[in-house]
Amino acid sequence: MSHFRDWSVRVLSGLLLLCATSVLADVEPSPVRISGYGTLSYSWDNDAQLTLIRDITQRPQDDYSTGGTWKLDSRIGLQASYQHSPQVGALAQLVLRDQTRQEANDLVELAYLDLQPSDYLRLRVGRIGYDAFLMSDHRNLGYAYAWVRPPTEFYGWIPIFSLDGADLTHEWNTDDARWRVRAQAGTSKVWIPMGDTNFRFKGDSLWSLSVQREGGPWRLKAGLSGFVSGAEVPNLEPLYAGLEQIAAVPIPSIAREAVVLRNEMRFGDAQLRYATLGLAYDDGNWLMQTEFGRTWTDTAMTAPGWNGYGVVGRRIHAWTPYVMLSASRPQGNVLAPLNDWSVIGQRAFQTTAYRISNTSRADQTTLAVGTRWDVHPRAAIKFQWENTRIEPMGYAQWFRGPGIFERSSQVNIFTVGMDFLF
Repeated sequence: MSHFRDWSVRVLSGLLLLCATSVLADVEPSPVRISGYGTLSYSWDNDAQLTLIRDITQRPQDDYSTGGTWKLDSRIGLQASYQHSPQVGALAQLVLRDQTRQEANDLVELAYLDLQPSDYLRLRVGRIGYDAFLMSDHRNLGYAYAWVRPPTEFYGWIPIFSLDGADLTHEWNTDDARWRVRAQAGTSKVWIPMGDTNFRFKGDSLWSLSVQREGGPWRLKAGLSGFVSGAEVPNLEPLYAGLEQIAAVPIPSIAREAVVLRNEMRFGDAQLRYATLGLAYDDGNWLMQTEFGRTWTDTAMTAPGWNGYGVVGRRIHAWTPYVMLSASRPQGNVLAPLNDWSVIGQRAFQTTAYRISNTSRADQTTLAVGTRWDVHPRAAIKFQWENTRIEPMGYAQWFRGPGIFERSSQVNIFTVGMDFLF
């Protein structure tokens, strides 16, 4: 589905042109609608060797000083929609945020044709949002939630925001609820940092199935998805070659260990499955939200494990104070050497290989306390303090300095920001 890359950019340009034409023609009512949102946010921490990542597509920082950054959460989005008829429409969304690469194709978050042949069925074709979470539709829209950012333990590790393909949605009402079932299929490509270079992560054969129930103040959602990692990391090829050479040495125990380690370190053809369960409550006064996720993979480099969070807040006039607890746990133990490779003169190579094999492990817990202040019907100011403890070999969601990977850390992060709509 590589043709979607150029197609999505053309859709966005076309919708913006339609909007301009509509405004100039002063057509009422206009079938074209332009809207936007943004976040201006500043964060700082108290650890000179750590910098938090909102998601793993962000660029590495130039240093790890305790100074602050605008990059973590600041973003701006522009959305254009066109409604030809009740059955046919289109939508495109452009999001400018901190990313490893700022190519035009990567700025297009959504760009799809929307077909609704009946009140119960909906088909979208193009670049559509990845529908695996409670917050799938508004991950970037800070105004839509009370806290500063989606908890990184749950939302930060997976690089997929959207997919190029199609989805089919079936919706219906019962006496007390609205139900929705959605199936998706497609591919996804994003840039992520990998050492000193950038790696084009490919999610091939991507599929997703979700079920959602909304009734009264409650919303329940369950999802199951999967994909195949479509490419190896180019700058790891010398390491792969070294392991393959060691796999041929005439010492069976060391050769077997090299074979197992090479398999654990692969990206290409790695299989990943992801299950989520989320529950939200909002009665206008109290709000609660919790999600749990479980990842199954067949390599250490694609981060199998558990993650989840829970948040409770209370609206008091224009203020919404809240408290959140989130955690991420790897599935298995740290990969560790089984044999002494110094007998073949490769002890240093063995240490490096195992260190890299454990870099995808996320093992941390965060307590966050904050408040939202609605200063305007279309703007809110937020304040948040977070305390995170990271376990040894569990730094997958941090840019980090040298010398701390094997030890635990505890860091405080402070954020003040404003979310707005236009």
